[in-house]
Amino acid sequence: MIAWSYGGGVQSVAIGVLIREGALPKPDLAVIADTSRERRTTWEYLRGIMQPFLSPLGIEIAVASHELARVDLYNSKNDLTLMPAYTEEGRLPGYCSGEWKRDVCERWLRLMGVKECDLWIGYSMDEIGRVSKKDHRPWCHYAYPLIDNFINRTMCKRIIETAGLPLPHKSRCWQCPHQNEEEWQETLADSIDGPLAIACDEEVRQNDPEKKGLYLHYSRLPLACLLPKWRPARKTACPCRLLVPARAVFVSINP
Repeated sequence: MIAWSYGGGVQSVAIGVLIREGALPKPDLAVIADTSRERRTTWEYLRGIMQPFLSPLGIEIAVASHELARVDLYNSKNDLTLMPAYTEEGRLPGYCSGEWKRDVCERWLRLMGVKECDLWIGYSMDEIGRVSKKDHRPWCHYAYPLIDNFINRTMCKRIIETAGLPLPHKSRCWQCPHQNEEEWQETLADSIDGPLAIACDEEVRQNDPEKKGLYLHYSRLPLACLLPKWRPARKTACPCRLLVPARAVFVSINP
Protein backbone atom coordinates (compact mmCIF):
# COMPACT_ATOMS: atom_id res chain seq x y z
CA MET A 1 0.00 0.00 0.00
CA ILE A 2 1.16 3.52 -0.84
CA ALA A 3 0.13 6.45 1.37
CA TRP A 4 1.01 10.02 0.43
CA SER A 5 1.71 12.67 3.05
CA TYR A 6 0.67 15.83 1.21
CA GLY A 7 2.36 18.89 2.69
CA GLY A 8 0.80 21.62 0.58
CA GLY A 9 3.97 23.17 -0.82
CA VAL A 10 5.86 23.11 -4.11
CA GLN A 11 7.25 19.61 -3.68
CA SER A 12 3.89 18.09 -2.79
CA VAL A 13 2.14 19.78 -5.70
CA ALA A 14 4.85 18.50 -8.05
CA ILE A 15 4.19 14.99 -6.78
CA GLY A 16 0.50 15.53 -7.53
CA VAL A 17 1.34 16.53 -11.11
CA LEU A 18 3.58 13.48 -11.55
CA ILE A 19 0.76 11.25 -10.32
CA ARG A 20 -1.71 12.86 -12.71
CA GLU A 21 0.72 12.41 -15.61
CA GLY A 22 1.37 8.77 -14.76
CA ALA A 23 5.02 9.28 -13.86
CA LEU A 24 4.24 8.10 -10.31
CA PRO A 25 1.72 5.43 -9.33
CA LYS A 26 -1.62 6.44 -7.86
CA PRO A 27 -1.40 6.29 -4.06
CA ASP A 28 -3.99 4.31 -2.13
CA LEU A 29 -4.40 7.08 0.43
CA ALA A 30 -3.46 10.76 0.60
CA VAL A 31 -3.53 12.88 3.73
CA ILE A 32 -2.51 16.27 5.04
CA ALA A 33 -2.13 16.97 8.75
CA ASP A 34 -4.13 19.91 10.05
CA THR A 35 -1.83 21.58 12.59
CA SER A 36 -4.66 24.04 13.37
CA ARG A 37 -2.16 26.78 12.50
CA GLU A 38 -1.51 26.27 8.79
CA ARG A 39 -1.45 29.38 6.60
CA ARG A 40 -4.83 29.70 4.95
CA THR A 41 -3.15 29.95 1.54
CA THR A 42 -2.33 26.24 1.89
CA TRP A 43 -6.00 25.34 2.32
CA GLU A 44 -7.08 27.67 -0.49
CA TYR A 45 -4.67 25.99 -2.90
CA LEU A 46 -5.67 22.50 -1.80
CA ARG A 47 -9.40 23.13 -2.20
CA GLY A 48 -9.26 25.38 -5.22
CA ILE A 49 -6.42 23.88 -7.28
CA MET A 50 -4.95 20.59 -6.13
CA GLN A 51 -8.06 18.64 -5.18
CA PRO A 52 -9.92 19.47 -8.44
CA PHE A 53 -6.74 18.60 -10.36
CA LEU A 54 -6.56 15.13 -8.79
CA SER A 55 -10.28 14.38 -8.67
CA PRO A 56 -10.37 12.80 -12.17
CA LEU A 57 -8.08 10.09 -10.79
CA GLY A 58 -10.36 9.48 -7.83
CA ILE A 59 -7.77 10.82 -5.38
CA GLU A 60 -9.10 12.65 -2.35
CA ILE A 61 -6.63 14.31 -0.01
CA ALA A 62 -8.01 13.70 3.46
CA VAL A 63 -7.38 16.05 6.37
CA ALA A 64 -6.08 14.48 9.59
CA SER A 65 -7.46 16.44 12.52
CA HIS A 66 -5.19 18.15 15.03
CA GLU A 67 -7.16 16.24 17.67
CA LEU A 68 -4.90 13.31 16.81
CA ALA A 69 -1.92 15.22 18.25
CA ARG A 70 -1.14 14.44 21.87
CA VAL A 71 0.46 17.78 22.63
CA ASP A 72 -0.20 21.28 21.38
CA LEU A 73 2.02 24.32 21.87
CA TYR A 74 3.80 23.12 25.00
CA ASN A 75 5.85 20.16 26.12
CA SER A 76 3.97 18.30 28.84
CA LYS A 77 7.22 17.59 30.69
CA ASN A 78 8.66 21.07 31.16
CA ASP A 79 6.02 23.46 29.74
CA LEU A 80 8.43 24.76 27.09
CA THR A 81 7.00 25.40 23.65
CA LEU A 82 7.50 22.69 21.03
CA MET A 83 8.40 25.33 18.46
CA PRO A 84 12.04 26.27 17.70
CA ALA A 85 11.57 29.72 19.22
CA TYR A 86 14.48 32.12 19.58
CA THR A 87 16.00 32.66 23.02
CA GLU A 88 18.58 35.15 24.26
CA GLU A 89 21.32 32.54 23.70
CA GLY A 90 20.06 30.70 20.62
CA ARG A 91 17.01 28.60 19.79
CA LEU A 92 14.90 25.92 21.36
CA PRO A 93 14.81 22.50 19.68
CA GLY A 94 11.78 22.05 17.44
CA TYR A 95 9.40 19.15 17.94
CA CYS A 96 6.26 20.63 16.38
CA SER A 97 6.64 19.02 12.95
CA GLY A 98 6.98 15.55 14.40
CA GLU A 99 4.18 15.93 16.91
CA TRP A 100 1.72 17.84 14.71
CA LYS A 101 2.40 16.32 11.29
CA ARG A 102 4.32 13.03 11.29
CA ASP A 103 2.60 11.48 14.31
CA VAL A 104 -0.83 12.80 13.33
CA CYS A 105 -0.59 11.31 9.83
CA GLU A 106 0.59 7.97 11.20
CA ARG A 107 -2.28 7.83 13.71
CA TRP A 108 -4.73 8.71 10.94
CA LEU A 109 -3.39 5.86 8.83
CA ARG A 110 -3.96 3.46 11.71
CA LEU A 111 -7.53 4.75 12.04
CA MET A 112 -7.98 3.97 8.34
CA GLY A 113 -7.03 0.38 9.08
CA VAL A 114 -3.56 0.52 7.54
CA LYS A 115 -1.37 -2.28 8.85
CA GLU A 116 1.68 -1.57 6.71
CA CYS A 117 2.48 0.96 4.01
CA ASP A 118 5.06 2.97 2.13
CA LEU A 119 4.56 6.60 3.13
CA TRP A 120 5.58 9.17 0.53
CA ILE A 121 7.35 12.21 1.94
CA GLY A 122 7.82 15.19 -0.38
CA TYR A 123 11.50 15.94 0.17
CA SER A 124 13.37 16.99 -2.96
CA MET A 125 17.06 16.60 -3.73
CA ASP A 126 17.73 19.94 -2.00
CA GLU A 127 16.49 18.38 1.25
CA ILE A 128 18.30 15.06 1.09
CA GLY A 129 19.83 15.84 4.48
CA ARG A 130 16.36 15.59 6.04
CA VAL A 131 15.90 11.98 4.98
CA SER A 132 15.35 9.69 7.95
CA LYS A 133 17.84 6.86 8.19
CA LYS A 134 15.23 4.64 9.78
CA ASP A 135 11.45 4.49 9.87
CA HIS A 136 9.64 6.11 12.75
CA ARG A 137 7.25 3.16 13.01
CA PRO A 138 8.12 -0.40 11.91
CA TRP A 139 4.91 -0.65 9.86
CA CYS A 140 5.29 2.74 8.11
CA HIS A 141 8.15 2.78 5.61
CA TYR A 142 9.22 6.24 4.47
CA ALA A 143 9.71 6.74 0.74
CA TYR A 144 10.92 9.80 -1.15
CA PRO A 145 9.66 9.76 -4.76
CA LEU A 146 11.24 13.09 -5.69
CA ILE A 147 14.67 12.09 -4.44
CA ASP A 148 14.33 8.69 -6.08
CA ASN A 149 13.85 10.54 -9.37
CA PHE A 150 16.62 13.11 -8.69
CA ILE A 151 14.17 16.03 -8.68
CA ASN A 152 15.09 19.28 -6.92
CA ARG A 153 12.89 22.22 -5.94
CA THR A 154 13.61 24.17 -9.14
CA MET A 155 12.56 21.16 -11.19
CA CYS A 156 9.40 20.89 -9.05
CA LYS A 157 8.45 24.44 -9.99
CA ARG A 158 9.02 23.67 -13.66
CA ILE A 159 6.85 20.56 -13.41
CA ILE A 160 4.01 22.58 -11.88
CA GLU A 161 4.22 25.42 -14.38
CA THR A 162 4.42 23.04 -17.34
CA ALA A 163 1.19 21.45 -16.12
CA GLY A 164 -0.44 24.88 -16.24
CA LEU A 165 -0.90 25.18 -12.48
CA PRO A 166 0.00 28.24 -10.39
CA LEU A 167 2.83 27.86 -7.92
CA PRO A 168 1.61 27.40 -4.35
CA HIS A 169 2.72 29.58 -1.47
CA LYS A 170 5.22 27.99 0.85
CA SER A 171 3.28 25.74 3.21
CA ARG A 172 3.88 26.65 6.82
CA CYS A 173 2.19 27.52 10.07
CA TRP A 174 1.47 31.19 10.58
CA GLN A 175 3.58 31.27 13.74
CA CYS A 176 6.52 29.25 12.36
CA PRO A 177 9.91 30.63 13.53
CA HIS A 178 11.52 29.27 10.34
CA GLN A 179 9.89 31.99 8.23
CA ASN A 180 12.24 34.39 6.47
CA GLU A 181 11.64 38.13 6.28
CA GLU A 182 9.50 37.99 3.15
CA GLU A 183 7.38 35.19 4.57
CA TRP A 184 6.89 37.02 7.86
CA GLN A 185 5.78 40.12 6.00
CA GLU A 186 3.27 38.06 4.05
CA THR A 187 1.96 36.44 7.23
CA LEU A 188 1.70 39.66 9.24
CA ALA A 189 -0.06 41.43 6.38
CA ASP A 190 -2.79 38.79 6.41
CA SER A 191 -5.86 40.09 8.24
CA ILE A 192 -6.52 36.67 9.80
CA ASP A 193 -3.17 34.91 10.13
CA GLY A 194 -1.26 38.05 11.18
CA PRO A 195 -3.15 38.76 14.42
CA LEU A 196 -3.06 35.06 15.30
CA ALA A 197 0.73 34.98 14.92
CA ILE A 198 1.14 38.13 17.03
CA ALA A 199 -1.04 36.67 19.79
CA CYS A 200 0.90 33.39 19.73
CA ASP A 201 4.20 35.27 19.97
CA GLU A 202 2.97 37.10 23.07
CA GLU A 203 1.62 33.88 24.57
CA VAL A 204 4.89 31.93 24.39
CA ARG A 205 6.67 34.75 26.22
CA GLN A 206 4.00 34.97 28.90
CA ASN A 207 4.09 31.20 29.41
CA ASP A 208 7.86 30.84 29.31
CA PRO A 209 8.65 28.93 32.54
CA GLU A 210 12.21 30.28 32.61
CA LYS A 211 11.14 33.89 31.90
CA LYS A 212 14.24 34.49 29.77
CA GLY A 213 12.41 35.75 26.73
CA LEU A 214 11.12 33.72 23.79
CA TYR A 215 10.49 35.12 20.32
CA LEU A 216 9.13 33.70 17.09
CA HIS A 217 11.10 36.15 14.92
CA TYR A 218 14.85 35.88 14.41
CA SER A 219 15.33 39.54 15.40
CA ARG A 220 14.18 38.64 18.93
CA LEU A 221 11.60 41.40 18.84
CA PRO A 222 7.85 41.00 19.43
CA LEU A 223 5.94 40.42 16.22
CA ALA A 224 3.70 43.35 17.14
CA CYS A 225 6.66 45.60 16.42
CA LEU A 226 7.63 44.04 13.12
CA LEU A 227 5.30 45.41 10.52
CA PRO A 228 5.31 44.71 6.77
CA LYS A 229 6.89 47.50 4.79
CA TRP A 230 3.59 48.31 3.10
CA ARG A 231 1.47 48.41 6.28
CA PRO A 232 0.81 51.96 7.63
CA ALA A 233 2.23 52.72 11.06
CA ARG A 234 -0.16 52.59 13.99
CA LYS A 235 -0.90 55.74 15.97
CA THR A 236 -0.31 54.06 19.33
CA ALA A 237 3.16 53.84 20.81
CA CYS A 238 5.13 50.68 20.19
CA PRO A 239 6.31 49.06 23.45
CA CYS A 240 9.59 47.74 22.12
CA ARG A 241 11.65 50.62 20.74
CA LEU A 242 14.93 48.73 20.83
CA LEU A 243 18.06 48.48 18.76
CA VAL A 244 17.04 46.60 15.66
CA PRO A 245 19.14 44.14 13.61
CA ALA A 246 19.84 45.41 10.11
CA ARG A 247 17.54 42.88 8.40
CA ALA A 248 14.56 43.42 10.68
CA VAL A 249 11.56 45.26 9.28
CA PHE A 250 10.73 47.67 12.09
CA VAL A 251 8.47 50.67 12.34
CA SER A 252 9.22 53.01 15.21
CA ILE A 253 6.09 54.77 16.43
CA ASN A 254 6.18 58.28 17.91
CA PRO A 255 9.98 58.52 18.31
